[in-house]
Amino acid sequence: MSITDILIRSLSGYIFVVPGILLYFWCLKKSEKKQTPIHIATVFVFCYYLIGILTMTGIGKLKSFSPEIVLIPFLDMISGPIDTVLNIVLFVPLGFFLPLLYKKYSRISNIALTGFLFSLSIEIVQMFGRGSTDINDLITNTVGASLGYFIYKWFVRIARKEVLAKFQNNKINDEIEVLLFIAYSFVIMVTIQPLVISNLFGLG
Repeated sequence: MSITDILIRSLSGYIFVVPGILLYFWCLKKSEKKQTPIHIATVFVFCYYLIGILTMTGIGKLKSFSPEIVLIPFLDMISGPIDTVLNIVLFVPLGFFLPLLYKKYSRISNIALTGFLFSLSIEIVQMFGRGSTDINDLITNTVGASLGYFIYKWFVRIARKEVLAKFQNNKINDEIEVLLFIAYSFVIMVTIQPLVISNLFGLG
């Protein structure tokens, strides 16, 4: 996909994510669980990142169930090193955003598990005619998320604690909020976004 194609596809999904995020934070405010402006703004960036991942991995152009499953680990990493590096880089921001926004993701084990499960969800959806379901993607995506966590740990050393605290979620279950944003992004990208892309932009 070209950069223009990626932007069109991601933005056409993101515009439907924004109202849901606004409604979510409005409900939190009404229930006296108001979040900091920095947390809210960063969540908007985080959700666009999630939409971007789903766009890059072909989610949003579902066809019939036609799985292509690759179960041999490391072989594709050797034959396609560029794809391996891109798969790692793609998930680095995930490992950075999660501990930045949520206290419960301050351990590498939680980051690795979330990265793995998110990658697994993408691989499962890709069984519907959107590329191969590859065990190597699971490995590289999990490595990427873990690498992002270590970048965050380095960032913490140079950032002021009082500033970092403003990014954190407040009075909300961290896992539920992350699951909500990921699930909502998936729903938009497999329902509304394909219709917009097809009807307004004539893209398949």
